Amino acid sequence: MKKDTVTANSIVPIQYWQSKKGAHVYLVQRSEIPTVNIEILFRAGSSLDGKKQGLSHMTNIMLNQGTKSYDADAVADKFADVGAHFRVSSGKDSGCIGLKCLSEKKYFNLAFKLFLEILCSVNFPKQAFQRRQKQTISALQMQEQVPAYIAQDAFYNTLYKEHAYAHNIEGTKKSVMLLTQADAERFYKQYYVLNNATIIMVGDISRLDAENMIDKIAENLAQGEEAPVIASAVLSKKREQSHIEFPSEQTNVWMGHLGMSYHDPDYYAMRIGNDILGGSSITSRLFTQIRGEHGLVYGISSSFQFSDATGPFLIHFATKNSTVKKALSLTQSILANYISKGPTQKEFLRTKQKINNEFPLSLATNYDIINYLVQIGFYKLPLDYINTYQAKIAAVSLDEVKTALKKHIRPDEMIKIIVGPKRTNKQH
Repeated sequence: MKKDTVTANSIVPIQYWQSKKGAHVYLVQRSEIPTVNIEILFRAGSSLDGKKQGLSHMTNIMLNQGTKSYDADAVADKFADVGAHFRVSSGKDSGCIGLKCLSEKKYFNLAFKLFLEILCSVNFPKQAFQRRQKQTISALQMQEQVPAYIAQDAFYNTLYKEHAYAHNIEGTKKSVMLLTQADAERFYKQYYVLNNATIIMVGDISRLDAENMIDKIAENLAQGEEAPVIASAVLSKKREQSHIEFPSEQTNVWMGHLGMSYHDPDYYAMRIGNDILGGSSITSRLFTQIRGEHGLVYGISSSFQFSDATGPFLIHFATKNSTVKKALSLTQSILANYISKGPTQKEFLRTKQKINNEFPLSLATNYDIINYLVQIGFYKLPLDYINTYQAKIAAVSLDEVKTALKKHIRPDEMIKIIVGPKRTNKQH
């Protein structure tokens, strides 16, 4: 069994080991509050849907709909009886199940037993599957009436084209209607397996109890194989712009291109650079100028979204239909100027200090720490990522930020998706 433990004087002492049957385990012990959070991630996101778009999402949301012993109502009641909270979630890379419960043995043991049964004995009941299918289709129909969702789907479709990230996590109305219980059972059996799992525990739990839990999971969950990491998308330098007509009072604009990896040497420099541009909404250049000075938007932000394959760099905002041209032109002007000249010394120093001052607050709760462990465990970041974060931010120079900005934000390669009423010559 491979073990690697962060030293006790770390900001967050992380214990890592790989179980005898292959699961990667991350444990942070915190006894201040008598609760335990457990999160199990599987490489089982929508990027593995293939032609059955929405399958990963449908499989994931079925996990709390019944086991061989209990239906969905009984599952909910039993968790409520012991004050526990069970959740499922999925994205482009992963499917996840999580449990938050009291650490006192009489409550914890019952909650974990039910959690284990859901994980290992889910049975995809027919009526529940059909109900969830209809609910997902209804949600997709609602998304068709929301400009931001329309823009998001169009952005990903345009950016990723034939890549596995191109489609909506929930699929399409047609693809979801064609899904079957057998599809979900097959997906579950293939990807919700031990060798494809990252197990994270944070809270009032001993190392021995954590190891016993892992042993129980390993005894009951099929071993299986690790899913392949999705290949990165091919960078397209073709500049594309689409206008999707929609009868709304505001126009939504999404613009961006392929971004960068967690493992890129410029990661910390771009953390600072993007915060100044649009990552910190109240003090960022985009926000203070486009909203503060010109009043063209309610909110605007820029972000790098990190994934197994290359995620996007994205800027998005909504503005009045009559001010689309002005807001878009001003955004492009601010962006071009910022990339060309970089941040000022004052902006640079203020932002480094702000990021490092705020960092401890991002570790305040068990769930906050879980979010960091997800990044470390699932995306293979160094085990000391949390403990070296502030030092690495502090070590970044202004010249490194300026160089990184020119490398990783490329205005001439941005795609633009505009969703709103029919264009006029006065708009854009």
